[in-house]
Amino acid sequence: MEASCLELALEGERLCKAGDFKGGTAFFEAAVQVGTEDLKTLSAIYSQLGNAYFYLKEYGKALEYHRHDLTLARTIGDRIGEGKASGNLGNTLKVLGRYDEAAVCCQRHLDISQDFLCITPPHTGNQQRCSTYKP
Repeated sequence: MEASCLELALEGERLCKAGDFKGGTAFFEAAVQVGTEDLKTLSAIYSQLGNAYFYLKEYGKALEYHRHDLTLARTIGDRIGEGKASGNLGNTLKVLGRYDEAAVCCQRHLDISQDFLCITPPHTGNQQRCSTYKP
């Protein structure tokens, strides 16, 4: 029986959480090869691949997958995903010494984050109220 994209991705995530980033990337890459029509799942896989390669210090591959994630987030209109991908790109570009590009990505991450200001009201435990912030 062949594993589905999601099953492979979940195993990749489990391995990365256990600190086995090389093993995790193999499962994420296999998940991409199997493919999925669920673009949010594919975006998450790209993000996790980028992060795993970042931890492996394979910054070129990290950059590639974070760019795929950003493109996909924009394609499906996922503004929060676009913000996360922009932050990941900014961190990767900074490590590569590409500071001007990193600054643009980090500013976009900040701008999008401010659009989705999340506030935890006092005395509500773990509940969170999120609202769209328009200055």
